[in-house]
Amino acid sequence: MYFVVIKQLSVMALIALIGFTVSKIFKFGKTEQNFLSKLLLYVINPCLILKTFDVSFTQERLKELFAIIAISFLAHFLLMLIALIFCNSKTPEGKSLDGIDKLSVVFTNCAFIGIPLINGVFGSGGAFYLMGYIAVFNITLWTFGYYMVCGKMQPLKVITNPNVLAVILGIILFCLPINLPDIISIPLGFIGDMNTATSMLLLGLLFANFKRGETPFNTYILRVIKVSVLRLVVSAVVMFFVALLSIKIFSGLENIRLMSYVVYIAALCPVGMSVSSFAVVFNKDESYASLNVACTSALCILTLPLSVAIAEKFF
Repeated sequence: MYFVVIKQLSVMALIALIGFTVSKIFKFGKTEQNFLSKLLLYVINPCLILKTFDVSFTQERLKELFAIIAISFLAHFLLMLIALIFCNSKTPEGKSLDGIDKLSVVFTNCAFIGIPLINGVFGSGGAFYLMGYIAVFNITLWTFGYYMVCGKMQPLKVITNPNVLAVILGIILFCLPINLPDIISIPLGFIGDMNTATSMLLLGLLFANFKRGETPFNTYILRVIKVSVLRLVVSAVVMFFVALLSIKIFSGLENIRLMSYVVYIAALCPVGMSVSSFAVVFNKDESYASLNVACTSALCILTLPLSVAIAEKFF
């Protein structure tokens, strides 16, 4: 488990370094950041969601999918409570960063780090359960997350968002007794596979154009430390009890321990690149958002294997 985490983070760092170097050479700026962010949020992610739901249907899988979605909603709800309680500043400068802090606490890099971890330990069965978590992730991102950065809720925009539509279509696709033809599934797969590379290239671009504005750098560091503790330590404790509770509530499901374990791991990953993409698209402090991603990714080398080792004794 430890080496899988190290490997994934090393790959992340290398791709981000390439993005950083290319950005410096060609002097990429806001235009390129916006392009990659919108490509990631509105094209690549929806294709990834649709592709992952293109699996064979069984009654048992349907029950498990609904259970994993329920557990994932509980996990996201509690993470949102943590964010709302602990990420509230008193100064105008601090308030401008609170939205990024809240997103950083709630939304993890559950796809890039979670998928290889769960695939490596549990195989394709575990990866299927992770799709339920990712579906809830995207619904929550475009409701709670959108509200945190924009300060308003627009139901029509949420319903027509490509990610939310992809979740709805994906669940419908899963329930149908057919699979997508190759002419559709292969392009979806190719585009969905771009998720990792695009995310990390964007992170490199953001660091190449790092600008802290009027916020003192030591304020950045103190906030990043708080976010890291909430994301990697406090969340671990809360998600541990969520997993234990889920095992009791859904005790009738044969694979409930595995399902709870999958949610537990997904919720303990570092801050997701969706937070940086949101910051770029909605004109927030993308440099600060990228710091949260980078720092929590580095720290999870220690926290994630330790949390998993503790959970293995129970799950």
